Amino acid sequence: MNTIVLEGGLGNRMRVAAAAYTMTQLTGVPCRVLWTRQWGMHCRFDDLFQPFDKGQDIDSGASLFSLRDAKGFEQFLFARAKAANLWLPRLAQRLCYRRIILSPQIYYLQRDGFDFPSWFRQDGGLMMAYRDFCKWDDCLLPRLFRPLPAIEQEVNSRASKFTPHTIGLHIRRTDNQESIDASPNELFFEVVDCQLEQFEDLHIYLATDDEPTKELFRQRYGSERIQTAPHQATRNSVDGIREALIEMLLLARTSHVYGSAGSTFSEMAVKLVNTTDPNEYSPIPLTILNKNQHP
Repeated sequence: MNTIVLEGGLGNRMRVAAAAYTMTQLTGVPCRVLWTRQWGMHCRFDDLFQPFDKGQDIDSGASLFSLRDAKGFEQFLFARAKAANLWLPRLAQRLCYRRIILSPQIYYLQRDGFDFPSWFRQDGGLMMAYRDFCKWDDCLLPRLFRPLPAIEQEVNSRASKFTPHTIGLHIRRTDNQESIDASPNELFFEVVDCQLEQFEDLHIYLATDDEPTKELFRQRYGSERIQTAPHQATRNSVDGIREALIEMLLLARTSHVYGSAGSTFSEMAVKLVNTTDPNEYSPIPLTILNKNQHP
């Protein structure tokens, strides 16, 4: 089988897993997708999601596909190679796999028209990825990533405050310069002000990694209208990653999401609608606010 190791943040891992599942369906070659803990993701797959249940899927790809945490020796073999571990995982990978694609290579391979299906059909390959490498159906995400019941319960509790006119704002700040530069707060103010003119019961769910931004919006629109996470965003703990997932799922309960440039978070969030039935699936409308594309 082929092995795909997920890297990067929550949104990036989701889209890579969806691409791997799609490639498994296309080629008929088994694929295991492994979740590893690393910088930016100090959390296990099973801290967030229920096991992938092959029995719930009806297409042929499900029986050939697995999505789980790396375990045992896999945790060393598929760790990110760096000076702190003397680059030993990379050496071990070279000894175990003849065909390896590393995360930074994917962009250039796509640009140059690389034949990913042919690579998959040879089987026995290893890919470390934070970028998806083929088109995939949005409705895959709720099937692959089913939150733990406790997380769903928390989402339901917070979403109970939503009105019929609840919009979602995702304002990325602390670690994404493109979002800071291209999606200033003024663009979000314009959206909210326009919505307020139309709906008196407008409710706003604000997902952001920046505490001053939360306070700024509360001061402008009032704490009764603005709803935010009760905890500070962080990638350095299990609780922090769980909170990020809860924010994603809450954005997927709103009527429209307005997101930041250069971030996959809101792009993935709008696809995580609360259904695993492809016939009932419909992603939430998404508008990325970018001053460079603003009329």
